[in-house]
Amino acid sequence: MKRKFSVDIVFIFALLMIVTVSSIFGVVHYKSKTNAIESASKQFEKDARTLIKSTDAHMKGAQLVAEVATQLFKQADLKLALESEQSSYLLKAILAHNQIALLYYGDEKGNFLQAANFENKTYTKLILRKDNKAQTKFNYYDKAGKIISTKVEADLKYDPRVRPWYIGAKAAKKTFWTDPYIFFENGKPGITVAVPIFAKDNTLSGVVAADITLDGLSRFLNDVDLSANGIAFITDAKGYLLAYSGTKEIIVTENAKVRSLKPEELNIPAVNDALAACKNKKKHCRSAGEEYLVAFLPFPDSFGKRWTFTILAPEDDFTGTRKETLNQILYLSIGGLLIGVLITMLLARRISKPIEMLSKDVLEVRHFNLDSDSGIKSHIHEIQIMDNAIKAMKNSLKAFRLYLPSVLVKQLIESGEDIAIGGKERELTLFFSDIANFTTISEVCSPEELMLQLSEYFDAMTDIIEKEKGTVDKFIGDAVMAFWGAPLANDNHPVGACHSALQCQRKIKELNKIWAGEGKEQYHTRIGIHSGPVTVGNIGAKQRMNYTVLGDGVNLASRLEGVNKIYQTDIIISESTYSHVKDIFECRILDKIAVKGKNNSVEIYELLTEHDSSEAGKFAHLANKFKEIYELYLKREWQQAKILFQELLKEFPDDRVCQIYINRCDKYIKEEPPASWNGVTKLNSK
Repeated sequence: MKRKFSVDIVFIFALLMIVTVSSIFGVVHYKSKTNAIESASKQFEKDARTLIKSTDAHMKGAQLVAEVATQLFKQADLKLALESEQSSYLLKAILAHNQIALLYYGDEKGNFLQAANFENKTYTKLILRKDNKAQTKFNYYDKAGKIISTKVEADLKYDPRVRPWYIGAKAAKKTFWTDPYIFFENGKPGITVAVPIFAKDNTLSGVVAADITLDGLSRFLNDVDLSANGIAFITDAKGYLLAYSGTKEIIVTENAKVRSLKPEELNIPAVNDALAACKNKKKHCRSAGEEYLVAFLPFPDSFGKRWTFTILAPEDDFTGTRKETLNQILYLSIGGLLIGVLITMLLARRISKPIEMLSKDVLEVRHFNLDSDSGIKSHIHEIQIMDNAIKAMKNSLKAFRLYLPSVLVKQLIESGEDIAIGGKERELTLFFSDIANFTTISEVCSPEELMLQLSEYFDAMTDIIEKEKGTVDKFIGDAVMAFWGAPLANDNHPVGACHSALQCQRKIKELNKIWAGEGKEQYHTRIGIHSGPVTVGNIGAKQRMNYTVLGDGVNLASRLEGVNKIYQTDIIISESTYSHVKDIFECRILDKIAVKGKNNSVEIYELLTEHDSSEAGKFAHLANKFKEIYELYLKREWQQAKILFQELLKEFPDDRVCQIYINRCDKYIKEEPPASWNGVTKLNSK
């Protein structure tokens, strides 16, 4: 007879003793540790804010020098010269402020005066332009500030007016900080603060600017008094490093172009874990078994740039001594309890072993490993009940293992569909997408790069489709097949499909901008949508099934995706889909087509945008005007249709469909089609 779960009185007393003693010591330890960490966190955040103030002051020092310098260049009859008050100030300023590598002035005529102090060189430089000719003069100085050599050369290569700092300050009409760029003087990356100078009539006369190299900014961070093992770095709005307190280089050259690394590219585990903590809005993280304090602080709004200062340091840098004392107390507590724990372990072993086996069995179920057998043999009644319950749960879940992915299984459960081979005819909306020129793209990308980028693409498409209550059937190479209206019924399935198509195209444009910045290939996606009766259900073998759709409607949706190639469009919907969504979306009739293998024709439409979008008015005008001209085209009024198509093309110069119809009109003007011509375009290929 199986007995109920129980333990003898000895174990109960031992357990109570352990719990009591552990609780007392645990509370003391926890409170002490919590107070120590809280105190350390406050000090750490205070230090971090002090550090960002120092960095801000470091940057603002360069800005102040440039702003003060503008007073020397406001003279109406200013004449630039190497031996001048202006040149002398620039030289003294860079020698007094080691964060500035170059300090200079450029005017609207392209003249330029500069003082430089970097790479063990100190010099001034003057460029004067006249009659499209330029002459550059150099004065080189020793450490005492005396001229040791001069040089003169003709130079038309450098024009301050086309440099990022000049253009930015001119456009901003106020003090302007550039994003990182490559300095002309030494080919190294850096940032520039530029201050415009305006004449009395508010016209720009010139710009004073100061250069700070990224190397110099990193050296400043390295010299700042962080904790013993602290790490600090500054990132711009795009997440690229501007400065890093460590010894690793943050500049790399790729394809003959220089760029900054992103923090994760430093390959420092603590940095990567800190970035993950940032996303979760946490002020601490754990890395390689060690706790870190983390601070993410934006630069002040007054700075004008969305830069972020990040600092992380091990907790032990701040709490090491206190934690060591607390740990000693903990170790003494643990030592005092060891004897009691060993005794209780002997008594609890008979109970703990089957519980551990049950835990492992539950984990197997979690991962859909349903064929394992724990083999538990226990006289304890409650444990045997749990084992029997897990076995029953496994038997229930084995049927659902046939349906993958799990999202589809959940949908099938909610819909009440029978899990058996076979299907039912239902009205659905089918969705096919394909990436243009994917074969060419795959030839220029490595398999790993292609897989990662394609996975990112599929993630975006799938997320949108599922949010619009669609079901992703399968991925066919680079293509996506999806449908709406099954397994869960949905009366608005054509609307959901069209919303998804437009959102997918917008999301792909966003991804393309990101990929372009990363040097990756860009994707152009074509989409075909059709609504109609199809057979939906389970197909496959008893061992493995696929919930999918079959029928002519599926083939038509697939063909419509390919028809985009002919009309150079992005989204084509069938006449049946159009009839459901015409009051919600702006659509433009494209043609009447007869796909290969079919005698009946079908009207096709280009899906343009939603009725309530900002571009709805423009696209409604295009669709209405095109329809009027298309009707003339069907009436064989080629000449008039051509003229109107040309006028519409002037309004919408990027509309390639108009050009296609202009070419057709030209063809029929030269050679009339037979009397049986009815406007249907027959497609001879799939």
